Amino acid sequence: MTIGHMDAIGIGWDVRGWQGNAQAVVVVGWQAREQRLHWLGVSPLFRLSSRVAPDLDALLRPALQDEIGLMQVLACPQLALGIDAPLAFPRALADLLGGRGAECAVPQREIDNPYAYRDCERWLYRQYGKKPLSATFDRLGNNATLALSMLPRLADLQLVPTRVPEADRAVLEVYPALAKVAGKASVARSEIAAHLPADLVAGTDPYDAALCALMALQYAAKGTVSLLPPLVSAPADFPLDEGWVYHFARD
Repeated sequence: MTIGHMDAIGIGWDVRGWQGNAQAVVVVGWQAREQRLHWLGVSPLFRLSSRVAPDLDALLRPALQDEIGLMQVLACPQLALGIDAPLAFPRALADLLGGRGAECAVPQREIDNPYAYRDCERWLYRQYGKKPLSATFDRLGNNATLALSMLPRLADLQLVPTRVPEADRAVLEVYPALAKVAGKASVARSEIAAHLPADLVAGTDPYDAALCALMALQYAAKGTVSLLPPLVSAPADFPLDEGWVYHFARD
């Protein structure tokens, strides 16, 4: 498969945990001159190998399926990987595990528990009334630890905005649920759904991976993908030690 020139490429990974056999990865490219999206690969559901530590190649091969396509994607200077899993844990949890935990009364709402949620997740809740799953209180820790363990093996992709404020070749946490009209199984909002591959089914892992890929693409293209909503970055004064959850702007 010859991909041709892409001005930016986004990779989306819908994480399914260490033993999960439903990992899904989607790759999408952007040609600015033609103002056109190119869906470069949609993986079948797959399981990561237990023989070697997983890396970026292990994510891309099921979606691209040949060496030429893989090399062309990896060579793109504007490349981003959007991961649907927490890429940090709450700072209070780290203190607790290190024996530095402070007194904490039982909060009235789970979202206010400093061991369950990060500042960025509380921001999402205030802004949209949407409460993400907790990496520590829900099974999401399975997905989060897998994604975090892979960060050193993602070639030269840099974690934004926690490690560096921005990067041409980046890895970022994204939230596909905010791109949908309702719950997890619902379709994407119309302005986004219009650009998804027609054979993807709402509520499936590849569908979510495609949404992740579009968010990653908008980041890689520095917000210039005119077909898509803008990506919401952290406010200027926001603490970034617990990370940020990138998502498409919405009402």
